[in-house]
Amino acid sequence: MLRTRFYWLALVLCVNAAPAAAQSFDPFDGHSTAFRASPERYFSSPAKELEQRKRLLDKTAVFTKNEPWTPAMLDDQLALYEKLLVSLNRHYAYFQLLGYRDKRDTAARSAKDQVDQLIDSLDRYTAGQLRRPLFSVQADNKAYRYHYLLQKTRSDAEHELNPVPAAIAARLSDPLIQRLTDRYDNLMDDIRAPDLLLPDGQKLNPVTNRNKVLQYPDAAVRARGMKAYYNAYSAHAELLAGTLIDITASKNELAQLRGFKSSPEATYARRLQLPEDSVRVMLRQMMGLAAVLKNYQRVQATQVKLINGLDTVHSWDMSLPSGYSFQQLPFGQVKALTLRAFLPLGKPYQHLFAWLLDPANGALDIAAGPDRVNENTSVGYPGVPVTLYMKSYGGSLGEVLRLSHEGGHAIHMRLMSEAGIVPSYAAGPSFLFEAYAMLNELLVLDELQQQATTAKAKAFYTQAFLDKLSLEIFTAAEEGSFEQGLYDGVAAGRMHDRKDVDSLYAGIMGRYDLFFQAEPERRSEWINKRLVFDDPLYNVNYLYAMLLTCRLYEQAHRDPTDFGRRYAALLRNGFDASADELIRKFMGFGLDNQALLRSALELMQQRTKELASLYKELNLEKD
Repeated sequence: MLRTRFYWLALVLCVNAAPAAAQSFDPFDGHSTAFRASPERYFSSPAKELEQRKRLLDKTAVFTKNEPWTPAMLDDQLALYEKLLVSLNRHYAYFQLLGYRDKRDTAARSAKDQVDQLIDSLDRYTAGQLRRPLFSVQADNKAYRYHYLLQKTRSDAEHELNPVPAAIAARLSDPLIQRLTDRYDNLMDDIRAPDLLLPDGQKLNPVTNRNKVLQYPDAAVRARGMKAYYNAYSAHAELLAGTLIDITASKNELAQLRGFKSSPEATYARRLQLPEDSVRVMLRQMMGLAAVLKNYQRVQATQVKLINGLDTVHSWDMSLPSGYSFQQLPFGQVKALTLRAFLPLGKPYQHLFAWLLDPANGALDIAAGPDRVNENTSVGYPGVPVTLYMKSYGGSLGEVLRLSHEGGHAIHMRLMSEAGIVPSYAAGPSFLFEAYAMLNELLVLDELQQQATTAKAKAFYTQAFLDKLSLEIFTAAEEGSFEQGLYDGVAAGRMHDRKDVDSLYAGIMGRYDLFFQAEPERRSEWINKRLVFDDPLYNVNYLYAMLLTCRLYEQAHRDPTDFGRRYAALLRNGFDASADELIRKFMGFGLDNQALLRSALELMQQRTKELASLYKELNLEKD
């Protein structure tokens, strides 16, 4: 899933489009109805879906009440499990799409929840069968089709609680954590700041109109507005620090109950397939490389200062207009752009992406409409049609990149489906999924930069490329270090209140951020890191994802033909081994820190030099 966590990156991607044209721009040239996915690709009618679902309910119930499996039964039972899983996921995708298209559709949401519970019961029953010791021979036989499913099930079982303590833990811990995250989300939705009175007598709210504040031409207004913005959140810092500490303590206790020493150890093992010590080393290495980020910030700040006549540059000045406006891209031009951009990914990938972007195939649901869910994602499963859903496509650069990113997820699923993989092997470490989708974004930005005919346009796309790298590498490292420090501090009894959390955050940001020391109002900026509260320890996934993306990007440019062949094989294969094994097997390198860091930092340093050179050219032209 594509996430925009830097406010100045969001502005570069979305705000720098010509505002007057936006009001009348139609990206679909009067044919928006063609850009609605066809639910009939899943079921010919609602009645047919209901009929098949009822039969499926009965089949699943019978399957999950079968006698204990024997080795002689294993192949047949797993084949039936696969068949049921694919059928259930067809219904799930169908209702997921209907729910996205109309958030008022409570019937679709209820049916999706019912199917989700069936999938969960099917998985739990099957896992219970596969954990039994009599299947250890098959689990150790790498030639066996289901060996990795057996291995992973056995590995997961090592940290699973017995049913009674698991039920008690869920009853006590889950509602507590949910109440804490709800408290955070509800408060964040309600926070407001006093309106700013502008020189022309108009008013602007720093919280609800933050983007306008950041774009306001008067430096004093921007400074007042952003300080008011931070102060509005800081006023609740004591309560939110307590909330964060309580979430952290609960997560640590739950992980320890399952046999882990901490929540980071449990989470990194599940999401990254890495030991906690390895992630700690990576975060320390990243902090030692902060000069690479500061060098980019310095190049950008110098240009912002020059073109805007500022005496001092602050972080909130970094999103001021660069003088170039991205012209909204009609959807008709997106296919040609992506086909050129994805040349290194190979012809099969290009052909599938062209298929996805053809509205006649019914796999796109991207036209704006009332009551659509604010989401951008792909829907699908092996053996199930894929659909690309976006709340809307309006032609901004951010939406072009979002389409390439989420479309990448859809094509990845389609490739696995065509290869006939074990359906369970469609799920793998999230950082691998994100790495493959982020590669699409970098390639699209590359293509736009190469198409650009002026230094101003080339600088714009180079900056967007660098902002993407900065966000996913360095912001993720900042957030990862903060969360690791938070979990360590809570476990050691060092985290008690807002002062402790502020101090931890400021110590990290002072190392990374060129502007932070001169902006004390940002000390409680951690409040705005929603994932820290809502999905703890997820942020570090983006770091590993982009580091891998940069290594793949390097290979794609060094030998596009060979890369396309190997990359397609990697995507088709699914996840029948660990992340490191898969990347070594298909791409020829491992996921060791140094190899990943070298590619990413060299790329960022090279592009920073290019941007500095383009700025120099622009400034000479102006003189």
